Amino acid sequence: TVKEWEVARKPKSLGFVEAAAVPMGALTAWQALVDVAKLQPGQTSLVHGGSGGVGIFAIQIAKARGARVIATASTANQDLLKQLGADVAVDYAKTKFEDVAKDVDAVLDPVGKETLARSYAVVKQGGIVMSLVALPDRAELKKHGIHGAAISVHPDAEDLTEIAQLIDSGKLKPVVTQVLSLNDAIRAQQQAATHHTRGKVMLRITDEPKG
Repeated sequence: TVKEWEVARKPKSLGFVEAAAVPMGALTAWQALVDVAKLQPGQTSLVHGGSGGVGIFAIQIAKARGARVIATASTANQDLLKQLGADVAVDYAKTKFEDVAKDVDAVLDPVGKETLARSYAVVKQGGIVMSLVALPDRAELKKHGIHGAAISVHPDAEDLTEIAQLIDSGKLKPVVTQVLSLNDAIRAQQQAATHHTRGKVMLRITDEPKG
């Protein structure tokens, strides 16, 4: 049974395929940056994996909040970071993000491991490191005088409604790389498992409703 507080109306400006690309990634980014970090205008956020399913929304949400955004991605996705509004695009294959990101207020990390371990040092005292894949290291948090959070997304109609308003106002958009048929589900899963997908890969189960 779907609860009333778990669903919201589809953004008016999106078709059903594009709208289906929104909830998981956008909610994760929103709940991290807005609900947990409480990102404010003028603050700086570092978004790792900026071209991924969460990162594409995190960049745009942070910009909509009036924040400065530093985002990391591969060489091939530097153009996308700029299109999404990143103030600074970092090619992790060529540049250490520590050389660019200083005194960051909030880090959003969907990568973990070495990327997470290197992120603590770029956060200003009182700032926060948020991970989607691991618990931030308590010793590192204490050492740098910062906060940490492991982000786990949950359904929230109010958050979805605010996200839809951003979309309909032109401040937020999904990035759909491919739309595949259900027969291609295995290929879609394999592509997603590479963790190098640009935005979202969608499966079309049936034709969109008419009208």
